[in-house]
Amino acid sequence: MDAKNIFIACSYYAGRIKWVMIKGNEWNYIGVGDDYNEAKVNKLIERHFSDLEIYLIIDRHNSFPIQTKIAAQSIRGLLNKNDLTLSNKDFTRMIVFNRIGVVKYGERL
Repeated sequence: MDAKNIFIACSYYAGRIKWVMIKGNEWNYIGVGDDYNEAKVNKLIERHFSDLEIYLIIDRHNSFPIQTKIAAQSIRGLLNKNDLTLSNKDFTRMIVFNRIGVVKYGERL
């Protein structure tokens, strides 16, 4: 799948995701820049995705497959400039990162 189609599919299915609520809020702080908690993000990614490869979606020109085990490390440099989404290849599980250092995750029911 090319970048544009990955982005379009992600946008379409994101509206159907049931986001996990923790203490009444779907957003959780993971940090940004020097405050970025890579270990926490890596743990969340490992818990949420069982796939070896997932999609990293930035925009319609920059969306591509990435190995799950290096996703948290790859996000570090991108997060302070972009909102990002990680999704499995059938778009049933997603993690959305906001550039202010918060994250939400969920799955399509």
